[in-house]
Amino acid sequence: MGGTGPTGPPIVSGLVTRGHDVTVFHTGRHEIAGAPDVPHLHGSPFDADGIAETLGERTFDTVVATYGRVRLLASHLAGRCGHFVAVGGVPVYAGYVDPSAVFPSGVALPVREDAPLVAPDAPRSAGYDVAPIRRTEDHVFTLGEQGAFGATYLRYPTIYGPRNPYAWEWNVVRRVLDGRRTVILADGGHGIHSRMAVRNAAEAVLLAVDKPEVASGKAYNVADDALLTLRQWVQLVAEVAGGELEIRSLPWEIAGPGRAMSAFGGAESACCVLDTTRLREDLGYRDVVGLREGLAETVDWMRANEDLLRSNGTTDPFDYAAEDALLAAYDEALAGLSGVAEPFRTGIGRMKVPQTAKGSL
Repeated sequence: MGGTGPTGPPIVSGLVTRGHDVTVFHTGRHEIAGAPDVPHLHGSPFDADGIAETLGERTFDTVVATYGRVRLLASHLAGRCGHFVAVGGVPVYAGYVDPSAVFPSGVALPVREDAPLVAPDAPRSAGYDVAPIRRTEDHVFTLGEQGAFGATYLRYPTIYGPRNPYAWEWNVVRRVLDGRRTVILADGGHGIHSRMAVRNAAEAVLLAVDKPEVASGKAYNVADDALLTLRQWVQLVAEVAGGELEIRSLPWEIAGPGRAMSAFGGAESACCVLDTTRLREDLGYRDVVGLREGLAETVDWMRANEDLLRSNGTTDPFDYAAEDALLAAYDEALAGLSGVAEPFRTGIGRMKVPQTAKGSL
């Protein structure tokens, strides 16, 4: 289901290489050049009638659902496939999109598969409705428990690579292409979030397909080996794009352009590090593409599709004049606060008997 988005082509290629007879079901609006020559079914995977009309009574050994209304697809394919492998995401974890929903605030690290999930009736947060993600997982696993198929769920983090519909790295790459010398990050960009290259994500899906007897009935966190702060991520993307950006840290409340760098405008949990032990031990997962190679593929695709990305945009307005005005006002405000902050600059000198890790000074 899908097959032409970020992870679809490497999944299809991997299935073909493994000897599977592959059929792709999608709307047909986004065909891509160079894809494996496999049959396509064109229809709507977003409504029950479209699914029934297109799939009919067809049966499959394995279904990989990366696209469409997964609940409806699962219902139609109940009893018609042996293994149903679905792709979801980390917003299913309670405290990720809405850190205030749990105490202490945000997800507990590292995030394991048995961490608390959002409530099936959780309210919208940060403009995003997370409850359907939980209800979909529940529905798929319930069908699996009822014997409709073996059910596996993979929880994607932020994905990077070619064909990403919301290309986070474009916020950096465009600045390099425009000759911009600075970038604003909220709170210094010190949060750490798991990410995954599209080919690595596809590898995780393929390993689940390879081992239905192991993967059935389980959810898996998937993520790259590499863990970087947002600040480091921006630095690396800029370098791969052939530039260097001075990072300016502003408080989250006023760092509008910097908030475009994160999945939910910076409203999400400050850090989200996924524990992928289950994926590694059960399925033998290892990265198939390294960080720099994955970023190079991402940047190359962006350069080749610059016009498309400039027209589609992101939540970043790329209003450099407004950024400069904001930075100037912030610098002026900081200078005005210098005297007020002076009493707090003495640090360890305020202690009567200064203590360090080595003992008293």
